Amino acid sequence: MSTVQPASSLPVPYKTRKQSQPKYARPNAPIVPPGSVTGHSLALVIAIMGFLASITACGVYVVFNAANVWTNRISAEITIQIQPHADSSSDDTAEIVQFLKGQNGIARVTPFSQEQSLKLVEPWIGRSEVLKSFAIPKLIAVQIDMSSPPDIATLKTVLESKFPGALLDDHGLWRNEIRRLTRLLEIGGIGMLFLMAMATAAVIVAAATSALASNREIVSVLNLVGAEEKFIARQFETHFVKVGVRAGIFGAGLAGLLFFCLPYITEGISTSATSAAEIRRLVGAGTLDIGGYAVLVVVVVAVALICKLTSRYGVRRILNNQNI
Repeated sequence: MSTVQPASSLPVPYKTRKQSQPKYARPNAPIVPPGSVTGHSLALVIAIMGFLASITACGVYVVFNAANVWTNRISAEITIQIQPHADSSSDDTAEIVQFLKGQNGIARVTPFSQEQSLKLVEPWIGRSEVLKSFAIPKLIAVQIDMSSPPDIATLKTVLESKFPGALLDDHGLWRNEIRRLTRLLEIGGIGMLFLMAMATAAVIVAAATSALASNREIVSVLNLVGAEEKFIARQFETHFVKVGVRAGIFGAGLAGLLFFCLPYITEGISTSATSAAEIRRLVGAGTLDIGGYAVLVVVVVAVALICKLTSRYGVRRILNNQNI
């Protein structure tokens, strides 16, 4: 009578036995150590480039938004000047005001007094009693209804023909100058970003060459055991992308902190409350909105892409030239 052994007493097949691992087994170490001198130096350079790129990109963004605010405000208002050499009186000003109020697309008409007109020239000439003796044109501020604006050219023709000595200024010259200046700043900012990207790429290629030379023996061993160039290049690419992302986040974060503190810095360096108000009027508060912080994210992504593509191309080109 045969006895059947229990399943627990049967021998375990060799292939199903659990392979023992060393107690202190180390994970696969990267080819380029993350704490190497190359990594620290490269991280510092990329962080500086990321900071400068963030300052440039966000600066252009802030100026662009401020220019849009300026042009929108200027487009929403026209000015009527009544020349002093013409035979004009307060009655003529009242007639022009009534004429403008009767036109379609006019939201508000505000005539300026002589004192208000003098205050407009005080920032350039200063406050003096002599100004009251000057023949300063009378001004009428006209607010445009932007939902249904009037035909400015037709209004100008009718107004100047009906009231001799009255001139309509639609501030078109100032709008064109603001747009031209904004365009120049945008072109300059894009050019600076391009130069920073080229400099960053050159630094990464130099760092990749140095890292490849310092780890030449390891790369040779990997090639002997059958590692492909794609695998080796991917190891270097991963290293440089990690360095680039960390450094880019640090540089962009530092730039974001600077813009966050910019209003307090402006108040600290301003000699008076008036100068601080003029700076805010020029570029706004200087802080970033959601779009500005999105620009910082784009800078970090761009830095990561530059590190990825440049390291991949540089390492593969070096491996092909050296025939490792």
